[in-house]
Amino acid sequence: MPTQYSNHRDTPLRRFNTFWWGLAYFGVFGLVSAVVYWQTGKPVDPVAVIRSEDRMEVRKKVDAAQGEMLPPLTQIEKMTDVIKGGAKASDQKVAGPPPVAKKLPDSPGLKLFTAKTCVTCHGADAASAIQPNYPNLAGQNAEYTLAQLNDFADGKRTSGQSAVMTGIMAMVNPDERKQLADWLASLEKAPVTLPEGPGKDLYIAKACASCHGMDGNTPILPIYPKIAGQNSQYIYDQLKAIKDGTRNNGQSAAMKAIMANVNDEEMKQLAEWLSGQK
Repeated sequence: MPTQYSNHRDTPLRRFNTFWWGLAYFGVFGLVSAVVYWQTGKPVDPVAVIRSEDRMEVRKKVDAAQGEMLPPLTQIEKMTDVIKGGAKASDQKVAGPPPVAKKLPDSPGLKLFTAKTCVTCHGADAASAIQPNYPNLAGQNAEYTLAQLNDFADGKRTSGQSAVMTGIMAMVNPDERKQLADWLASLEKAPVTLPEGPGKDLYIAKACASCHGMDGNTPILPIYPKIAGQNSQYIYDQLKAIKDGTRNNGQSAAMKAIMANVNDEEMKQLAEWLSGQK
């Protein structure tokens, strides 16, 4: 029986074409690599390209998680107008925190507070947080604030809104954190009158005054926070986080021993009293 041959026979002409197509392929790849090397000074590294794509994918996921926890861009823009002196149109109503009563002094700290988007969550005056579980920062001890910013950056503080704060602090270097902490400490803290009653009795009985002062705003060490006038929900969340161990940075070891003798109802009572509610 005669042998059947395929139409795709191995002929000198076919081998010639295959050779030139292969040469053209490698030539194009070499040309692209040369252009990339000329532009960047670095050869093309396929592994590095894959790793870069992986990093971009992780960054997208982080940005998406942060986006869910932050206000809409329109609100950010409006609050930026507030810190710059108010809305552009005199009859325009601005959603979010009210404008500050007096213009804040221009300083590197103020510029950083705006540029690093702190104003978005903590208010244009650093004393009108957009959520009750966010802290007001104006007038806080600089050493305490700086310690918290560093702990967020280093991943030591992992409770509450740490997922967002850690991402933001990654864009703030140590010198900028100190400028922010010093500027926030220089702002006037809104006065608060703490009423007589069960809240005050509990505050004294649980030895809170020993470290934070009788008025809640004269701590014995600058590494301790001023707590009077703070948002009640934020205070409660921090007490609960320290008690259950989800917040374990800074002085939380000493606080945890104290919180072991404070029940949930007492935490709520302390938080409401310290905020000036009752």
